[in-house]
Amino acid sequence: MPFIISSEYGDNNQCRRGPCAGYDTREDSNDLQIVIEALKIEKVSRHRLVRLWFLLLFAVAAATYLTMPKNMNVIVYREQLLQFLLTREAFPFPPREFFDAIIRKAFLIAVSMYFLLLYAVSWVDSQLYKTTVRPMFGDEMPTETGNSLEENRPASRLKGLHYLKFLTLAIATVVPYLLSIPLLKIPLYIFLSTFSMTILIIVYEDKKIPDAMEASYEMTRGMKFFIFVSFMFLNSILSIVSSALQMIFSSSTWSSSLINAFFYALKTLACGRLIAMLYRAITTGDLKKDVRRI
Repeated sequence: MPFIISSEYGDNNQCRRGPCAGYDTREDSNDLQIVIEALKIEKVSRHRLVRLWFLLLFAVAAATYLTMPKNMNVIVYREQLLQFLLTREAFPFPPREFFDAIIRKAFLIAVSMYFLLLYAVSWVDSQLYKTTVRPMFGDEMPTETGNSLEENRPASRLKGLHYLKFLTLAIATVVPYLLSIPLLKIPLYIFLSTFSMTILIIVYEDKKIPDAMEASYEMTRGMKFFIFVSFMFLNSILSIVSSALQMIFSSSTWSSSLINAFFYALKTLACGRLIAMLYRAITTGDLKKDVRRI
């Protein structure tokens, strides 16, 4: 194993400088490079499989958005709920359409979490596989041979239990989400940045959820702001482009829903790639040594 995560993460979090597999580490790189790289979801040997994941997720998202209730009662209730969170007055009783929308949205989130985790683990596995196969051949191994070996490598170590634990972590974020609504969700983003490595630590270190959360906290020490900014940039870029396209095609509900579905699928896989890249960079020491060399 090329790297092992432990609760210590080296002495005083001092890590060696080395190339982070999977993307460029030139001196003139900037803080946006990792975000741009995260959007290149097809930059993998198994690009055909990634396309299938994207199409499946796009289909599920499109079906969800196209069938989402458009009743004005839902919009009115959301405003009442926000008012309750701000003033702590009487809690408004939600209409039936609200429960329908919540169920559909929860189903979409559950499906997207599976593909996010699948992509992240597959990406990390591919990097680990390269570090174990290439040394056997040296620099003389042709690129085509390496890609062929990677495409035919054994199945990912991802198991159903890992996905269930990922869902458990998602459920645990409900309370931080509700509490952070009046504060522009900033506390939620800080919470997610702090424990963003938890699921991959569970997968690769076989830790229990509390131990993995503690390890993620230690692992991201000194890097939380950078992780926070990286995800904010990724979300902002995709949101701006999506909003611009919806303004252009605002006359059609179908086009608006399909645009939302496309960028939802893209953001899901891009987030999976970003998490995997950050995890790999931190565990190899490159990111903690200098965040500008990624």
